[in-house]
Amino acid sequence: MTGINIELAGSEHLSAIPTIELAAAAMFSEADLPVEIRYLVTEEDLLHRAQRDARLWVALTEERIPVGFAMAEIVDGSAHLDEMDVMPDYGRRGIGTKLINTLINWARSADYPLLTLITFRHLPWNAPFYEQLGFVSMDSSEVGEELADLLAEESNAGIDISKRICMKLDLAQ
Repeated sequence: MTGINIELAGSEHLSAIPTIELAAAAMFSEADLPVEIRYLVTEEDLLHRAQRDARLWVALTEERIPVGFAMAEIVDGSAHLDEMDVMPDYGRRGIGTKLINTLINWARSADYPLLTLITFRHLPWNAPFYEQLGFVSMDSSEVGEELADLLAEESNAGIDISKRICMKLDLAQ
């Protein structure tokens, strides 16, 4: 997509991220994203830490307006996509793919063995999207303790984890 640049987030971009999160959350049914957590956004200190540690990217329009973001963590010794959202009005334009490819390049350059994520298995803009980018589902035996803890946190928050899937991309390939 022309006109969209992916950059490491600056502190000036952080205030736009909750708006992007809330707009993206509105795309999910309450059966997938219960109302109790639909309006939760990433805590400000977590965003500041990710920005400071160069683990947070934003998708910017030509006017430098943030319309998407991706945030990474380190989980079980691998890079992990903690969250990626794109404003619905900018969806299906390749922004998500650009964000993920940026994250893949970052993870490879840092010599992480894998890039992992947790997503919905049944939604076309979730697991099938990541499969097109080379991600594969993880067997339960491959899910490390920290990734399992993230699933447990989702379950405790009210998400039906039977609808969720852990995925990985082998970065050595």
